Amino acid sequence: MLIDFSFKNIRSFKDEVFLSMEVGEGITDYTKENTISVNGIDVVKSAFIFGGNASGKTNIIRAFHILRLAVIHGTPSELELLPFDTFANEGRSTHFKIHFIKNKNLYYYELQYEWDAIINERLVMNNNIIFDRNIDNIIMPPLIRDLKESLRVNQPLLFFAQTNNVPEAKEAYEWFKQDILTPGLESNMLKNQQLLKPLHTNSELKEKVLYFLRAADFNIKDIKTQEVIMPTFGDDDKFQPMILLHFEHEGPDNNSFVINYEAESIGTRIFLLLIMTILENQYSSKLFLIDEFDQSLHPKLVNILLRVFNEWNNTGTQLIATTHDMDILDTNIRTDQVWFVDKSYNGISTLDSAFDFNECNINVIKKNYQDGLYGADQIINDSMMKDILGISDNREDAHYGKTV
Repeated sequence: MLIDFSFKNIRSFKDEVFLSMEVGEGITDYTKENTISVNGIDVVKSAFIFGGNASGKTNIIRAFHILRLAVIHGTPSELELLPFDTFANEGRSTHFKIHFIKNKNLYYYELQYEWDAIINERLVMNNNIIFDRNIDNIIMPPLIRDLKESLRVNQPLLFFAQTNNVPEAKEAYEWFKQDILTPGLESNMLKNQQLLKPLHTNSELKEKVLYFLRAADFNIKDIKTQEVIMPTFGDDDKFQPMILLHFEHEGPDNNSFVINYEAESIGTRIFLLLIMTILENQYSSKLFLIDEFDQSLHPKLVNILLRVFNEWNNTGTQLIATTHDMDILDTNIRTDQVWFVDKSYNGISTLDSAFDFNECNINVIKKNYQDGLYGADQIINDSMMKDILGISDNREDAHYGKTV
């Protein structure tokens, strides 16, 4: 379960930003439905990040992804570069800090690095330092103290320690590897093979997915799967297994018809991927990171997904999602679940919580956001658009601002 996350120097986020899932002091709305308590720490079950196109919303999901990659893959050699995606590609170090709970243990992990070397790294469990590393010194876990010389400068100690069976490091590593889920909402079947595979191998999961789809009025009677051997993309001499999906729909006069996965609507494919991933992990605590959460979905389906993650969720699972859908602010949501991303004219993104604007009424938050009081808006210059289209206010023909 995520408590908070901060990062610095990732894409448009040049300066440090902080995302907290802890509940806002004094907010009592939907406490039972939208919050959960573990180890005496109260957190929200979901958070929604609003902002204009190209404001930097996706870069928050990207920051989680980069940290996860650094942790779970390590570096196989001194020649391997750490995952790097800095502001304006200008270099300098990337810095992450994160608090999370795994098996009721509270962890703090910090990682700062440049493309070829770790600068600082620290793991703390329940206020006990497991390891602490900087350029000048390394406090190793006692179990692997003798392996200090084997640790490469470009290798995360968390990866190294879990490889050598340090229990606390293994548990923290498992959280990054197993509990952070980033279901890419690509509608392309080729790009979603790992997500779709359980529909072929787990008949119980398939029945649950079908039941949920029917309840959501998708009129899908069955999902037929088939494993075939296909040439590897970009290399016709190599082959790999691939899962093909076909959807059997109810037709008139008790007849049915079949549509393949690619022919289904984008909304159907996205909803299928989301629901399948949710149901596959419904009895464990996971962190879902979803970019453009509401894309191609009917408002009622978005509302159902909100209830799945909030009201109907008692496992500690959380959702962090980017969105443009302001109707979400009309649902049962709290101000400490709402965040805004804005980007300055010099290309630097900022992240602010709606709770920090000292307004507890979500309806007022929505109106203020629509009125542009929080930034995080799409600023449209009508005059420039009309100029390039050759439209003038006096209806005369114009071209790039000049009468022709």
